[in-house]
Amino acid sequence: MQIALSPFTLRPGVTEAALLDASAEFETGFVQKQDGIVRRVLVRDGAGGYADLVFFESAEAMEKVIEAEQDDEVCARFSSIMVDGGEYRVFEVLRTYE
Repeated sequence: MQIALSPFTLRPGVTEAALLDASAEFETGFVQKQDGIVRRVLVRDGAGGYADLVFFESAEAMEKVIEAEQDDEVCARFSSIMVDGGEYRVFEVLRTYE
């Protein structure tokens, strides 16, 4: 399993309510249509930053989704409200505890 961490901040004038609406559209219009995505979590820190965490079945599934994002209108709309807030990172799951 792979986890992609994408930190960001909101563009000036974009509210958290607008982020949640855009995130819901991204979830139904893109994420749920992709094979290999296990879970997605949108998080907020205490300093005005956010991150999208996406859990993938495999590195191959992640690469296919990243490729599909490139030309997708829903992805473009979701990304348009963000300012890159840091380095995109990928983690490999070693063990999970439920």
